[in-house]
Amino acid sequence: MPANRDWFRIHSFTGVITGLMLFVICFSGTFAVVSHELDWLANPELRVQPLERRATWGELAETVENEFSDADFYSISAPLYPVSTATAEIESEHLGLTRVHLNPYTAEVTGRSSFVDFHRFIRNFHMNLFQIGGIGLYLVTLFSITLLVSLTAALLFYRRWWRRFFRFRTGNGRVLLSESHKTAGLWSLWFVALMAVTGIWYLIEAARLDFFDGKFSHAGIGPTAVNAVPAPAASPGTDRLPLDTLIERIRTARPGLDIRMVGPGISHPGALYVEGDAGHVLVRSRANFVHVDAGNGRILYNQDASRLPLYWRLSETADPLHFGDFGGLWSKSFWFVFGLVLCGLIFTGTWLHASRLATSRGGEARHRWPATWAAVTVTVVVLVASVQAGFDQAREAYGPVVDGVKQLPALTPGARALIVSWIAITVALMALWILLLWRPPAFSSGRSGIRRRR
Repeated sequence: MPANRDWFRIHSFTGVITGLMLFVICFSGTFAVVSHELDWLANPELRVQPLERRATWGELAETVENEFSDADFYSISAPLYPVSTATAEIESEHLGLTRVHLNPYTAEVTGRSSFVDFHRFIRNFHMNLFQIGGIGLYLVTLFSITLLVSLTAALLFYRRWWRRFFRFRTGNGRVLLSESHKTAGLWSLWFVALMAVTGIWYLIEAARLDFFDGKFSHAGIGPTAVNAVPAPAASPGTDRLPLDTLIERIRTARPGLDIRMVGPGISHPGALYVEGDAGHVLVRSRANFVHVDAGNGRILYNQDASRLPLYWRLSETADPLHFGDFGGLWSKSFWFVFGLVLCGLIFTGTWLHASRLATSRGGEARHRWPATWAAVTVTVVVLVASVQAGFDQAREAYGPVVDGVKQLPALTPGARALIVSWIAITVALMALWILLLWRPPAFSSGRSGIRRRR
């Protein structure tokens, strides 16, 4: 069993060696939590004035089909807030994958934009570094293990930590920074553990999908579903019932379902897909869905989150826990604040480590472990490479075709401003992180290292 000092070294080592990449991952995840809200602030076409009457799903779909008759119509999502637009997803060769913003009260188009907005950018980066080299998801989720190791080591070397939530020693220099680091760490224990555990869950999911059964969902279309949704009996060319009629059939079958998304182009040809919330705790909307035959209104598949096997129930719970969107704006705000605290812990922990070794025996020469700069270099190379991966992903997955060549999607001014600002802030913080590691402050007083705690 490692001694107290050994646990401290494990905590410091994992924090420093993986710290820069972990910081960037956590910083992107923090802003991913409120990405929809930031898009709403930056893009006027996403804002509406609430009215008493809401347009029906059929009215919204009719607007999209009339305005974009030459495009494939995939889905419409309900607005997140009363002051937000509904959003339809369409695709055509000259538009690429596009979002159409609809006034949910009048069913009028308020604007359209590329599928790439700040939300999509920050989610794709945080989730898998734009799937760099096809292994981006593994690169990101593996850092959940180092986060858990660092957390566990901290609890093992910080004796009687459960008594120290309200203990804060005052002082200057490293004492103040160290006490702030420890106190913030204690109060955010639950959050750090939650991020580590859900991140490891994503790693397990990815490994199971890629190396074991190849299953992505409990039920769905195609071979990645455990249970296949049956196709409609009639041929795809059969006349469809009106969308609002199909919605009523679904509401009869699922009276408690608050429909959040309607997908004319997501199910089998000739079928309709809807998903929503049904009062279950901590599940994504897609945990509750219905497929219906668009020709006769017969229910093809009805998934209820309460009847899911344990594994798939946990799978539907990971996202709400990781991103904190289960309670709307208030829970997102809570997650955002604690996300910033986690980023601060990574930042200050590295600073404390470097300054501690810089003032110990051997001076500045000891504050750089042999692997430190190799880890920093690898991190920078991976992040720079992810930029190219991001351009490639945006072009191939979302861009329009011009003269037979895929182009980058055009960003709205609001989306461009958010993305550029986030990148600039992140690069500045990375530079500061590296500078502090290279030239740590040599606090002359108030040393509060592991020796004193013992």
